[in-house]
Amino acid sequence: MTARLLPLLALVLAACDTLPELRHEGRHVRIGTSPGLELCAGAVEHMDRFIERMAAEFGVEPPTGDARFTYYWLTREDFIDLTPCPREVSACAIIETVFSTEAPLDHELVHLFVPDGSSFFGEGIAVAYEGLGGAVEDTRSAEVKRRDIWSSLLAPLWFGVRYDDAGAFVAYLLDRHGIPAFQAALPKFPFVPTRARLDRVFREEFGVSLAASVAEFAGARERCPHLAYDRKLMECNAPAIAWDGEHHAEYRRLAADEPDAVGPYRGDELVILRTLEVPTAGDYVLEIVGDPPVGGSNIFADLALSLVRCGGCDDGEPVGFAVESEGRVTLPAGRYSLRLHASARIDTRVAYSLTRVADTTPR
Repeated sequence: MTARLLPLLALVLAACDTLPELRHEGRHVRIGTSPGLELCAGAVEHMDRFIERMAAEFGVEPPTGDARFTYYWLTREDFIDLTPCPREVSACAIIETVFSTEAPLDHELVHLFVPDGSSFFGEGIAVAYEGLGGAVEDTRSAEVKRRDIWSSLLAPLWFGVRYDDAGAFVAYLLDRHGIPAFQAALPKFPFVPTRARLDRVFREEFGVSLAASVAEFAGARERCPHLAYDRKLMECNAPAIAWDGEHHAEYRRLAADEPDAVGPYRGDELVILRTLEVPTAGDYVLEIVGDPPVGGSNIFADLALSLVRCGGCDDGEPVGFAVESEGRVTLPAGRYSLRLHASARIDTRVAYSLTRVADTTPR
């Protein structure tokens, strides 16, 4: 959440003496952590690249030097005791600084690019750009039948906003009107919303009424899930897997100290990000298997491979699959985000593969 807490700047500065030391220095972000919290080796680079891509989206330069963003990853106790964030939340962004009980949390980094104002549109753009995180399955619903946009639009504070609905509507506005038009409108959305005040901004900035926008969204995009409308800046720009379109296999180590390991999401989720181009639509077999982790314990509950189709709501039906051992899936041609998931607590080796099933249809 963005906390519209400029009056609390004095409190932030007063808390700085007791906040943890900044231990990690990135190109665009500095990170402090509570004692006992350890980032995966690729987390700082992930955050730096996310900031670079967000800056490119918004047409600004990423912060460097003394202007870098600051990110505090804190235990729940430290979060409550040392930050000016509301106790009801687990993260907030205030004046180029993120306070969070999770790391990385790209949702909060988005807030650092967004002017403080409307809860609905501020949270909506953060959800639209937040990425898929570390969960094997999207934490936001994959099946949407109806969205109540009006009640969230008129909510004056974040706790009245349905985040997924706000994200879906903002993603529609970005696609419909473009990023520059949305950026121009964003600081004009009222802090205390009414239909009349919001409608005025829509007519002036988008050339269409608020009611017409909501109606068009409901007719064309209401059922589009977060899996599709999210921009997936990191997932769909990750290093590409080189393969022949028929078979790919890799054997590698999964551990928190691997340079491309991102996390620990929600305290324990490690993710490796790749992209995969599927040249031919068809059926494919996905397989993943792990060796016993170092230490002997056979912990594979969190080991999985997931595929999510890149693109947005206008690029066909959303496609997302996950397997914990083996599965056969039907994939349209296109680019996919391929993610390897594991617990950040284990040190193991994993073999995974993707194999196209031969077409046996008589010709």
